[in-house]
Amino acid sequence: MAGGRTSASAPLISVIVPVYKVEQYLADCVASIVNQTYRNLEIILVDDGSPDRCPELCEQWTERDDRIRTVHKANGGLSSARNAGLDVAKGDYIAFVDSDDTIEPDMIETMHRWIREHDGVDVAMCGTVKVFDDGHEDHIDAALPNKVFTRANALRSFLYHYERMASAVWNKLFDARFFRGTEAIRFPEGLNSEDYFVLSRVYNTMGGLYFSAKPLYRYRIRENSITTASVNEHSFDKARIAELCCEYLESQGYGDAAALAYCRMQGWYDVLYDLLGKRADAAAIRRCRKALARTVPPVLRDRSLSFGRKARILLMATTPRAYHRISSRSTR
Repeated sequence: MAGGRTSASAPLISVIVPVYKVEQYLADCVASIVNQTYRNLEIILVDDGSPDRCPELCEQWTERDDRIRTVHKANGGLSSARNAGLDVAKGDYIAFVDSDDTIEPDMIETMHRWIREHDGVDVAMCGTVKVFDDGHEDHIDAALPNKVFTRANALRSFLYHYERMASAVWNKLFDARFFRGTEAIRFPEGLNSEDYFVLSRVYNTMGGLYFSAKPLYRYRIRENSITTASVNEHSFDKARIAELCCEYLESQGYGDAAALAYCRMQGWYDVLYDLLGKRADAAAIRRCRKALARTVPPVLRDRSLSFGRKARILLMATTPRAYHRISSRSTR
């Protein structure tokens, strides 16, 4: 059937959905995109070699709505699937939706309006609601104010992990130019935490970003997803990606050494915190603690950081198990 009526002047927006082993969630995800109030959509379902019924379900959706196309490929991971979608996308804007999540009916229309209403803005970002298996929800951006970010303050907040700038690609709408031409941005294949890699490049080349905490993206937290899996070969990827982001920005002449040092530290801090939570073996913990300790000295000299933040970093680098026990209790 047709995808619905839309204004002839409305730009085409491509929505890329990587699909892998989400048979029970796919219908809700795709329905939430199909039913968007913004109708001029190109919906690209990328079957990443899924071993369940997802390939068949994708084809069924393609037959039901002429705005949907399915790309079938051998399994290569999330970055590979998103890249396959980018390679065929024709839209003027690009959005990403993970196939176990859903979006509010007006998400695309609202973020497109935000870009139109703010001069120089070519990225929009909405608020996120975490949806847990037990049914409870958490609007994680609720306390943040609406704000227009320039390149400079977006990069600084990204490197310091402030103001949700170090988040994900799926709660954003991007001008498609970031993913076209000789400098086309692509996701790093074979690594998790790939969104940071892309965002460092988008923020460095964008005109501006408009953020509103309006909760339009619904992010499902489920056991055994990429972000909740146990210790594996990707357990150190956050540190690897942090280093790649810093190397890229340095190559582009970015000069805030303190912010770069903090980003490198935060990569190892996050890895160590995750490993402690997953009760990794002593050798992995020791390796990570030593790597974190090497990144700490310049951070302790950073006058922009509070004493309390520096104390927490130092405790993680020196007595990680004790610090993790205390901090995990305080967040329950």
